Amino acid sequence: MKSKQMKVLFVTNLYPTKNNPDYGVFTKDQIQSTLENGVTGDVLFINARENGIREYFKALKRINDAYKDYDLIHCFHGLSLIVTFLATKNKPILISFLLAIKYESLHKNYIINKIYSLTYNTIIKSKRVFSIFKDELPEHLFSNGRSFYLPNGVDLSEFFPINREAACKALSLDPNKTYVLFVSSKDKFRLVKRYDLFSKTIQILKDNSKTLNIDELVLSNVPRDQCIYYFNVASVHLLTSDYEGSPNSVKEAMSCNTPVVSTDVGNVKQMFNGASNCFISPQDPAIFAEYVLKAIIEPPCDLRNVLIENKLTVQDKTNELVDIYRKIIEKQVNIKKQQYN
Repeated sequence: MKSKQMKVLFVTNLYPTKNNPDYGVFTKDQIQSTLENGVTGDVLFINARENGIREYFKALKRINDAYKDYDLIHCFHGLSLIVTFLATKNKPILISFLLAIKYESLHKNYIINKIYSLTYNTIIKSKRVFSIFKDELPEHLFSNGRSFYLPNGVDLSEFFPINREAACKALSLDPNKTYVLFVSSKDKFRLVKRYDLFSKTIQILKDNSKTLNIDELVLSNVPRDQCIYYFNVASVHLLTSDYEGSPNSVKEAMSCNTPVVSTDVGNVKQMFNGASNCFISPQDPAIFAEYVLKAIIEPPCDLRNVLIENKLTVQDKTNELVDIYRKIIEKQVNIKKQQYN
């Protein structure tokens, strides 16, 4: 089956809006990339972030009314999976988890966390449900034939090196300062992102490296076309998170040849393969500070080429995703043929 024949319904609760222009932008980018590579389809956005939990209940009917016209349903985030699974039958579903299942819908309440995890693990046992993981494939799913490791790719035409002084001017920043970048798309103070550790690291650097004139730079809820300036202004991107899937900010920084210091989360270690000026650090402000300084003084590295060598471009990952679509649809066609015969 050729990719141009595939029709996909994309169901997501993560998608940019006017008030939150960078919310789920990576989802929009991935969908757009597949549509530019022979796939046809439509987006069904569950805007619960702005309109509340009732949007999930409304989505049950919306999905049920629409899904029969498509070859495959591709869900983004576990909550979208739950709604889609309940609203459909027989049709294959592909779920892209953002994080490891235990973190996918992390809640302060331990019991609610367990319910979410149990629900996701139960649903993906269904033979019509296929799973994508962005950090690593869970060991118990290695052999089920319905699970895939596929991190997001980065668009090198959207993130690339530009003149630093021009980037500083675009953001009205001081070119004489050394900026360390913190990225949290939804909210600077999201607990998982650990701005507290980032802030402590900046203070240590200010106290002990006064000649560098170090300051923080925060990228949060910024229009997409402005992000490139942040990555080019920064001397280092510091990621202090407790956990991640496949952090897009790391790939976006590397696309701009900006070195990265990160906790050992998601697939960051794989991203850094071949990157001489990017470092994995324990979650300790003093050690973060040491690695940030090291990243600043290390000789430059062609981090864009590292991404290409590690096949982390959007085109690489789109090709893999379209191939996954094809395999799922062909598998379902063969099952139907067997049932008919």
